[in-house]
Amino acid sequence: MREIAGHWPGRIFLLVLLASIIGMAVVVAQGHTETAEGADPVLLFGWMTMPLVIGIVFVLVWLVAYLVYFFKFWPYR
Repeated sequence: MREIAGHWPGRIFLLVLLASIIGMAVVVAQGHTETAEGADPVLLFGWMTMPLVIGIVFVLVWLVAYLVYFFKFWPYR
């Protein structure tokens, strides 16, 4: 952790991960992952529920952030 926080690309990487965690908490707190009683769930492409879509977006943000950091800014080449 000391190595990542020791240079600017690592700090930006950690800030992106923190922002995605805060974003996920805001989405859950606002109730976008819940369906009202008696209502139909919101579906994307006819089969993907909103909790699944939000989870996939969350994982993709972490994956892209890691891949960019690892291949462009990894300090141990």
